[in-house]
This record gives sequence, structure tokens and C-alpha cells, in this order.
Amino acid sequence: MINSAELELKAEQLTRQGKHFTLATVVRCESPTSAKPGAKALVTFEGEIFGWIGGGCAQPAVIKTVRECIKTAQPQLIRVTPTHQTALEDGIVKFNMACHSGGTLDIFIEPITVKPLLLIIGASPVAQALSKIASISGFEITVAAEGTSNELFSSEVSVLDSLEIADGHFNRMPYVVVSTQGKRDEAGLKAALKIASPYTALVASSKKAMKLLEKTAGINFSPDIINNVRYPAGLKIGANTPEEIAVALLAELIQFKNARSESMYNPPNIQNESANTDPEPAAKPSESSSCCSSK
Repeated sequence: MINSAELELKAEQLTRQGKHFTLATVVRCESPTSAKPGAKALVTFEGEIFGWIGGGCAQPAVIKTVRECIKTAQPQLIRVTPTHQTALEDGIVKFNMACHSGGTLDIFIEPITVKPLLLIIGASPVAQALSKIASISGFEITVAAEGTSNELFSSEVSVLDSLEIADGHFNRMPYVVVSTQGKRDEAGLKAALKIASPYTALVASSKKAMKLLEKTAGINFSPDIINNVRYPAGLKIGANTPEEIAVALLAELIQFKNARSESMYNPPNIQNESANTDPEPAAKPSESSSCCSSK
């Protein structure tokens, strides 16, 4: 068991690492239980537990709830019990205990989330406008563009003077927008495809986007990765100016984020370029879109 000071230090470390995690606290128990009221643990989205909130009987229920709490950004009170209690107080989610040790635990789980990551490839006027409004909206922004002046972006934006993004650079999956718009378009698109984010948008007309994607299809990336690219990027609001296009992009980003794709909480595995001997034409993607059981 670790003390509160150690938990605080661990929480700081997880925050610096950009990890989503929760604080789980035992608030009530009915013996026999190994954890008592006041017992605490930090639990990450990946299921790592730092602290003590009970043994193997409680942990699966906690980990399952942790993932939901992080995705919804809402706390949850759960009850892990072997009894067949049907009437529960409002707001409590019951988990049936799978082991035979007996006892009941009420555990309050509160999420401690970090900002979602947005990688903007390119330094076009749309990229600049998107970096501003996305930052205000709570995204952590990285811009990748060769030969770009940091003065084009606010001090809160991390600027990479390269399109070569190393594996391990991001500790969680970024949302990706390609907004090169005439400056190294193909290289920018390849950099985005290597990340293989569930959300990858290309700022280009349908005709231009199809041509760029056809150049990469069958040569470097799988059809699934190619077909995941969204174009034209953003919700259809009749946007014309760079600022309006950025608003459309951000609206689509928020819509996708709030759908809570679980794959966004894990770090990317940067793809290696590999030949595909059976190429398929690029197709436009469709519109955006245990030991215990809860009752």
C-alpha cells in the first residue's frame, strides 16, 4: 500500500506523461473485505493500479469502470458485491463479484484526464486558424511543417520543423489534420498516414484529395489506412475563408472526440512504409462517424 504523498507524486508523474487516469476511493465496505473505507488507488486507462482498492475480486470491475469514466469524463460510484441486491441507490452501478470471498465494496471513481492531442501537418492559413481555435477549445496542439516560423503560431503550440515523426513521439493517439495546401502535400499526407489515427482529415478538394490518395494507395499503405482519410475535411457548413474552414474542421473534430473512440486513448504505432502488391483504389470513407458484469 502506498501513502497519500506517494499517490500525489505518482499523479504528477502520470500527468507529465500525458496519461489518462482516475482516482478510485473505497467509500464503504461490508466485511469481509481486504480494502477499507479511505483506501485509494490511481488507475490508468490501460489498467495499471497504483495503490490499493481491494484484490482480484474488485479490480476487474474497477478497471472496466475506469475506462468508461475516462471516455465520458464523468465520475461513477460502483458497488462490487456477491449479493443479488436489486434495489440500489440512485447513481450506483452494481457489479457481481465473481469470486467467493464475500464482502461488499462501494468505490468512487473520478477521472483525471489530459487534453486531447491534435497534430496539424502544414502551416497554411487554415492550419494557423485551426491551431488558435482548437487550442482555445481544449486541444493540445502540435504543428509539423518544414521551414516554419514559430511566430506563425502561439507560444502554446509545439512546432516541429520536420515531417518525420518518430515512433514514441506521442504518448497517446493524436487527431490528425493535413493542411499543407500546396506545400509538400504528398509528404504531409504520408506523414499523417504513418500515424494511422482513427481521425485523419485532409484539407483539399475531393478531386485533389483523390489524386493524392491514389499516389499512396498500393505503394506505401494499406487500403484501410487510405480509406480512413476524411475529405473534404470538416462538417458541411458552406465554409469559404480559412477561418470558416477551421471552424468546420473543429466542429467535426469535437463530434468525433465526443463519440469516444477507445483507440484514441492509446499511443500510435508509427507505420512503416511497405509495398502492397494488390493495390485498391482510394475510396471516400463513410460519413463520421470479463469476470464481472454490471447491472
